[in-house]
Amino acid sequence: MPSITLANLSWSTPDGRPLFSSLNLSFGPERAGLVGRNGVGKTTLLKLITGELSPASGTVSVSGSLGVLRQSVQVTLDETIADLFGTRAALATLARAEAGEASAEELANADWMLEARMAE
Repeated sequence: MPSITLANLSWSTPDGRPLFSSLNLSFGPERAGLVGRNGVGKTTLLKLITGELSPASGTVSVSGSLGVLRQSVQVTLDETIADLFGTRAALATLARAEAGEASAEELANADWMLEARMAE
């Protein structure tokens, strides 16, 4: 089952202002929202979860896959939502399977529930 667990997570800004100290949180497969005033650490927390930043102390454990859709998205003309979620290749495999053009290896490795999860 997918999950995100933060254990004793601590992080401070470069000037030494603590944002998190001994933070313990767990998220299961359900949807969760992160709400707060500007500057309280929402983006920093997401960067710690994705591994973009390293915690000063504590651990971040992620099981399952993690997708992030940024608030400010810069796309090129040929990009789609599938590109933003990193699923273009997997959706192309499903399209080839549907058309009867996928290889046996592609069929064995296809993520058959991808479209349903994306729709959800």
